[in-house]
Amino acid sequence: MIGSVLVGPVSVARAGTVADGLAVAGDFRGNGRSQLAALHDPGDDLGLRIDVLEQVGTAEPLARTSWFLAGPNAFDLARMKVVATDVDRDGKADLVVLYDDGGTSVRLLVFRSTGSSFAFTGTAGWWRSDGYAFSRVAAMVAGMFSGGDRNGLLLVYQYDDFQMRVHYLESDGKQFLYSGDAGVYDSGPGQYDTGRARFVAGHFTRAGGPDQLAALYQYQGYRVRTHVFDPTPTGLQPVNGWAGVADTGEGVYDLGRAQVVAGDLDGDGRTDVAALYLYDDGSVRAHLFPAAKQLALASTSGLVTIPQGALPWSGTRLVAGDWNGDGKADLATLSGHPDGTTHAAVLRSSGAALAFAPDAWVTPRGEARTAVCVTCWPLTGRPLAGGDAARRPLVVKIDNAPRARPQVGFGAADLVLELLAEGNITRYAAVFQQRDPELIGPVRSARFSDRYTTPMFRAGLAYSGASTEITALIRQDAGQGRYLDLDANIRGAAYDREPSRESPHNLFTSGGRLRAAAGTAGGNGPVDVPRWRFFAKPSHEPTAGGMSTSVAATRLTIPYREDRALVRYQYDEAARAYGRWQNSDGLPVRTTDAADGSPIAATNVVVVFTDIFDSGLRDSSGAAVLDMRLTGGGAASIFRDGRRLDGSWSRATVFEAFSFTTRSGEPVLLSPGQTWVHVIPTDWVVPSS
Repeated sequence: MIGSVLVGPVSVARAGTVADGLAVAGDFRGNGRSQLAALHDPGDDLGLRIDVLEQVGTAEPLARTSWFLAGPNAFDLARMKVVATDVDRDGKADLVVLYDDGGTSVRLLVFRSTGSSFAFTGTAGWWRSDGYAFSRVAAMVAGMFSGGDRNGLLLVYQYDDFQMRVHYLESDGKQFLYSGDAGVYDSGPGQYDTGRARFVAGHFTRAGGPDQLAALYQYQGYRVRTHVFDPTPTGLQPVNGWAGVADTGEGVYDLGRAQVVAGDLDGDGRTDVAALYLYDDGSVRAHLFPAAKQLALASTSGLVTIPQGALPWSGTRLVAGDWNGDGKADLATLSGHPDGTTHAAVLRSSGAALAFAPDAWVTPRGEARTAVCVTCWPLTGRPLAGGDAARRPLVVKIDNAPRARPQVGFGAADLVLELLAEGNITRYAAVFQQRDPELIGPVRSARFSDRYTTPMFRAGLAYSGASTEITALIRQDAGQGRYLDLDANIRGAAYDREPSRESPHNLFTSGGRLRAAAGTAGGNGPVDVPRWRFFAKPSHEPTAGGMSTSVAATRLTIPYREDRALVRYQYDEAARAYGRWQNSDGLPVRTTDAADGSPIAATNVVVVFTDIFDSGLRDSSGAAVLDMRLTGGGAASIFRDGRRLDGSWSRATVFEAFSFTTRSGEPVLLSPGQTWVHVIPTDWVVPSS
């Protein structure tokens, strides 16, 4: 009898597929090879299954065996961080789980390997604390750090005021011994933001001795510096101080586009750092930071280039291990597909290059359920209730000048994007699929950004003109079938001027008239709308769906210009939604839908950080017309259920929906309802409390 480790409120299960769960590599059989352990919840009922994927003999495909199975209401994967290490020194790697009991209580649970299965050692765990916050643990890595024969854990812990401490726990074969809150390294206040770093363990500057801790740290200007922390009798010491051991220089590397692992890829006895990196065209390259070059980036050309579409970036998990036992570490990925299957790919190392082998293993269709809703409206996650998910959405460009407020139609929108325009003012792109309002507006002109957002909705773009250059590009896009062009200058019957409002803030349309215009343009047939990732079930714990490392945040501010555009949100726990205020003449005014006066209630607020730059064009007043990058990836902040998760966004092409993940690659799910998306520059700060 396994028993349940669940304490306090638990999340609705969220890891039905292998790719939605957790993955870690280790020599679990003790045979000199690495295997991949995948922890997931196949019944979507807070159960736990641990499968092991491995290469058998010289066969390229991976074989799967099940090593552990627990029934419903036993474990909550949303509360787990996992590493592999040999806790009992028997030559076989075991699984160690840091488990969140809620509040500031955690346990270390151990699944001991027998060589063919995992034996759970009990709910009491090997260490417990009632004064340790799971959400502050930025990373947990395993290794032999003390110089003896005992394996241990380093927990990278973020304190307030950007102070980082690294805590150490060592296994004596029966329990983990904690060295104390002072830790083995203390950065001091104001020194280290763990959210900017990726941590790995290994032998980076030498082949022998205790394992080291390495951190790739993101500096301003797309610069990454690598720090290595060396164990000494007095704790961890940074090699070469804050200068680190390697520096990419500015304009070279964005960790928001990367997944990072460590392994000896070239077989020289030292640990290299490897990363998969997403490019704007949707391709993925494997980069190497070799120990032989002091962990300097070898080349942005990479060890291998994986073409767009061959490796779905969102929800892909990367691990490193020596699958064939040749002394050189390889890579493997687990990627989730919309049908609920997981595809495992192997990147085999020859020492100088990687060979990409897709579909080394694929879960049988229908074997596991996904937590993502696939029978709901694709842009809200709400039940279809007889609706048509293939109905073409409408994207309407809506004015946001103070004299255009209050706008009409926001309450019926599935999703609203607020995008920077010239002069640091903003303009909206409101998306309507589920409902067609009787009045929408005021409608204004299009911008470069609409060319990058509209295709992912397969939409008709409703707007009132644009610059000569942008108009020509929109006509070109429409001619290529990327979206429908519903410009008021060519579809005038769909728009009217409202005489009670001041021009140019008085052009309005309706859902019905826009659909008639779309029909005239031959666009009323069904379309395949890419789905945003929403919970399949409306009821869930706030920390479920990728939010296990989130922090409470009931207030947030989007720092647009303070006199007329700054936005504030306030979370209403009873309504499970965010009220919205926007400044006018420097004072906050509640955002409402003028159709009925109802206040806006956003279920999710998402902030996308990206490159926003001067296009070289000027508007009629001489202000710079902005352009922006909306493919590839970058940092993102997701606000949901009164909590904040700082993670990543990715989008391989303009035809794909945004995907949001934690920094470790776990998909972040949205709550069913209306989502507001803010696209802002990478150097802006979004305060919350």
